[in-house]
Amino acid sequence: MILVDAECFVRPEHRGDFIREGLKIIPTVKKENGCTRYELVVGISGESCHFLEEWASRKHPGEHIAQPHMQEYFAKTNPYHASPTLLKIYEIASTESITMGE
Repeated sequence: MILVDAECFVRPEHRGDFIREGLKIIPTVKKENGCTRYELVVGISGESCHFLEEWASRKHPGEHIAQPHMQEYFAKTNPYHASPTLLKIYEIASTESITMGE
């Protein structure tokens, strides 16, 4: 599994616009081949927002970025960015779920 943390640095005056556009694209991305998770995480303060993504293999994030709907999204939201997006890519060998409090 591949985990991607795409940290987007958003201009404060465009934070609402960025969030709206991000929420619109999520249902489409979740239907992409290899996508097992795609969420927008927004902090209460600060300029950054994070897309947390899980993909079945290393090839899927590249295929995702090349999709026409993502190219349209990037073109639309690029003016909202204060600086380039920082991608952190993790290759996960295994996972375990634990319910806390039990």
